[in-house]
Amino acid sequence: MMRWTSLLFLLLPLMVVAAKKDLPVSLVVDDAPVSQVLQTLAELKQKNLVVAPDVSGTVSLHLKEVPWSQALRSVIDSAGLALTQQGSVLYVHTQAWQKAQQLQLEAEKAKRLQNLPLQGHSVTLHYADAEDLAKAGEKLLSARGHMMVDKRTNRLLIRDDARHLPALKAWAREMDVPVGQVELAAHIVSMSETSLRELGVKWSLADASSPPGPGKLTTLSSNLAVGDASTRAGFNIGRISGRLLELELSA
Repeated sequence: MMRWTSLLFLLLPLMVVAAKKDLPVSLVVDDAPVSQVLQTLAELKQKNLVVAPDVSGTVSLHLKEVPWSQALRSVIDSAGLALTQQGSVLYVHTQAWQKAQQLQLEAEKAKRLQNLPLQGHSVTLHYADAEDLAKAGEKLLSARGHMMVDKRTNRLLIRDDARHLPALKAWAREMDVPVGQVELAAHIVSMSETSLRELGVKWSLADASSPPGPGKLTTLSSNLAVGDASTRAGFNIGRISGRLLELELSA
């Protein structure tokens, strides 16, 4: 105890100088009360300090030319304490007290969230199915929220608090998009027997690869054309073994 008291007197002349110039701190203590060491550091820096009544124990330190903030943190950590600051005042508590305060704050926050009023909103869907979307959206609801489906208008009826409702509305709009589709179309053309007879067809096959010669087949035709046709149209539609395949339609 005598050693600790002597150290305090040795530090007093340096307090004002260190506070003004923020000089490094040298501190050597042996089994000194934690609260007194903290008060000495606060005086050295001219800081406002409040030490909780449940802070107890002693600390032994040998610090030489270290920054003041590091010296303070060394005392706090070695004693297993918690340091907080509100404005210009430093508060020192035990870690058990800090954990209890944190749990209390979390409980109060959860209680406030539980007391938030529920709000309703409807989302009209243009592409997505409301029933399918409602099943997927249940995971985004809060514990008190719920989602209903209006089949007649394909709408989602959402009811939740203000903390969850914006995300639910944005999700519903994002999911309501058209799904890519492939269209398969078939066209069937039907003709009556009378109309079929009115359309004439003439097929002809002409040799286009060599000049004609004796005994050589040069043309081949099948005439199914209409006798008194008013309109005729001919096409070269292909080549078979050097011969041109021609088609003539008449009607």
